[in-house]
Amino acid sequence: MVAYAVMKELSFALASALLLGCLPTIEAAQPGSFHKDRKAILSMAGKFDVEFTFRETVPLVAGYELKKPYRADALEIVKVVEDQENLIVLQHILLAEVGPVMQVVKHWGQVWKYEDPVIVEYQGERTWKKRTLKPSEVKGTWTQLVTQVDDSPRYESWGKWTHEGNRSAWTSKDTCRPLPRREYTKRSDYDILRAVNRHVITPDGWVHEQENRKWVKGENKFLCHETGLNIYRRYDQEDFSKAESYWEATSEFWQHVRTEWRKVLREHETISYKKEVEGSSLIRSTFSLAKKVQKGEQLSQKVIQDLVDSFTE
Repeated sequence: MVAYAVMKELSFALASALLLGCLPTIEAAQPGSFHKDRKAILSMAGKFDVEFTFRETVPLVAGYELKKPYRADALEIVKVVEDQENLIVLQHILLAEVGPVMQVVKHWGQVWKYEDPVIVEYQGERTWKKRTLKPSEVKGTWTQLVTQVDDSPRYESWGKWTHEGNRSAWTSKDTCRPLPRREYTKRSDYDILRAVNRHVITPDGWVHEQENRKWVKGENKFLCHETGLNIYRRYDQEDFSKAESYWEATSEFWQHVRTEWRKVLREHETISYKKEVEGSSLIRSTFSLAKKVQKGEQLSQKVIQDLVDSFTE
């Protein structure tokens, strides 16, 4: 009874503070939010030392044993590759240490659109379906489409940036995602990662927080909860010239690839792609073309179009 009385008093105090203006509402906290939103998104570009940490926390099936935490470190450049008023595209380029040599890997991309009414939702089995949002859902929001390393869609959601005091953060709606790269070759006991994603700008970079649930869609069953924390810290004590050289040599090619996938997303209500074509995966086939371009070979847009068309169903 004492605890209930205390909680009731605290709730009353919080409500009174809101009514009196002692605590800002979201609307009051973000005058001129659009330009602050853009600034926050663009601030995620730069050179970073990245720490990836994932930890399963809560078992939701009897007998399920939580897996060991996953932790990895990497160096990444995040480049602004498109910047229009209502569209910003960020491309991650990874520097991975393979033995004594630093290898360059084109990594994931972020496509941010302001008040975009159409998103694609992952259904499982390399399939996405379009969803049209209501005008009331879209107002003031940004969609974030995350693309795979080959620029095909990975997942998309929408949410609002909030700016309060010295904190800028974007939080997604509940989002269905394919299995993460750290697990899709190792596990088959769940189909979809359900997630709420949060991007928070920090004094020395930004963080990507994830609230994950591992979902067996066919049984509507969750195996466990997982938390993810990816920390991007600005870092200039490494030679990123190999990553810069790679992007200089291949950026036009990847722009053409993005163009073809945008066409697919624009023209189809359901987007699926095949696991393999002539014994090669989409990732392997796309990067094989990128390697040719990196070596100086000229490829026509039709070659890229034919590749994407051969995989899409």
